[in-house]
Amino acid sequence: MAGSKKKNIAATILGKVALNSAKAAADSRCMYCLHQPKQPAGIKKLSR
Repeated sequence: MAGSKKKNIAATILGKVALNSAKAAADSRCMYCLHQPKQPAGIKKLSR
């Protein structure tokens, strides 16, 4: 039981990190080229 609880905590943390990274990518541009690279259609829902 302790092993599955640790896996769930790790999955939750990883999910939150991925969501925050996707939100940041949706609201920002590439700082080197000043263009917006092609992104998945679902990421538009996360933008402001």
